[in-house]
Amino acid sequence: MDKMKKIGLLGAAALIGAGLAALSEERIREFVKEKVEAGKLSKEEGKILVEDLISETKKQRLNLEKNIIEKLHSSIKMADQELAELADRIDEVKIEELEAELERMKSLRKADK
Repeated sequence: MDKMKKIGLLGAAALIGAGLAALSEERIREFVKEKVEAGKLSKEEGKILVEDLISETKKQRLNLEKNIIEKLHSSIKMADQELAELADRIDEVKIEELEAELERMKSLRKADK
């Protein structure tokens, strides 16, 4: 897999994580706002809760991104190894075919003599 595709996959994983975090932050703010408006939390408690929940969400997002990137790296490494093995096997088959063709040509040359 070429480097541009690898970078593209990693970038996509990061964007997905960032999008999830933004969505989560918005939902957290809405949820806490509803609780403050309903009188279940004071504004100060709501502010602290929002900060704590957003901080925890960011930590979880970073861990998720790290895990995704590690899995992508592992998958890419395995794919690269498999491609290298396939290329080696193709080379071996080509060599065997060429050797067989050479032997066939030698046999024809001997038969012509």
